Amino acid sequence: MESLLPAERRQKILDIIARELTIRVSSLSEMLGVSEMTIRRDLDYLGERGLAERTHGGAVFIKRRTPGKFQYQSSVQTNPDERTRIARAAATLIEPHDMVYLGEGASTAEMMHFINPDMPFTVFTNNLGVVPQFQGQAAELIVLGGAYTPETHALAGPITMEQIRQINASKVFLGVDGLSLRSGLTTPNLDIAAIERSMIQYTRGKVIAMADNSKFGLVAEVVVAPIHQIDIIVTDQKIPGGFQKDLLQMGVEVIVAQ
Repeated sequence: MESLLPAERRQKILDIIARELTIRVSSLSEMLGVSEMTIRRDLDYLGERGLAERTHGGAVFIKRRTPGKFQYQSSVQTNPDERTRIARAAATLIEPHDMVYLGEGASTAEMMHFINPDMPFTVFTNNLGVVPQFQGQAAELIVLGGAYTPETHALAGPITMEQIRQINASKVFLGVDGLSLRSGLTTPNLDIAAIERSMIQYTRGKVIAMADNSKFGLVAEVVVAPIHQIDIIVTDQKIPGGFQKDLLQMGVEVIVAQ
């Protein structure tokens, strides 16, 4: 591998990261037969061009989300087993008398299946997928007003934003379309991004992101929030070590759903 030109070596690195999704500098150095310093320079080069994302001691592959609007029905059908585990784990974070925001998507709606039906708390949401899950719950459900968007199965617009500004929730739970150390939480939908940014701003407690493993390193078109604004990430399997170290350094707790 010593004879590879820099461009060829960097393509090899990209091929390896795309296959493994995450890799350490030391492993790349051994596989390609070059120094760790050379690998670090290559990763910096790839990172500057948005092709890979540096982590503590390694790199994560950046996957570009296929352009297109968020579709609620598609989210219901995607990774159902992983979504259920994440929803169950996230539900344990709701405590008696909490006032919570639930953002858009199927994972936040599914949380209601796993909450003690006798527990008193209040939910504010624009996600109409939450409504059918509330039968038999002692909790209070308050649906934020706004214009209905079939693609997101949610309400959005100026009325929704104004109501969010009047509430100081104790926690916010957000489904995640893409999660990147550099780009943060991202979504292909402008309305979702605006609503969820506002929820984060007006939440006085924890911000909880719910992301299955396929969302790590994924970058969609619109930024919801940088990583440092997230307090907890609930996921379905252990995050690669370097990625997790960087999250911990940013003050983000990681909960792995069982």
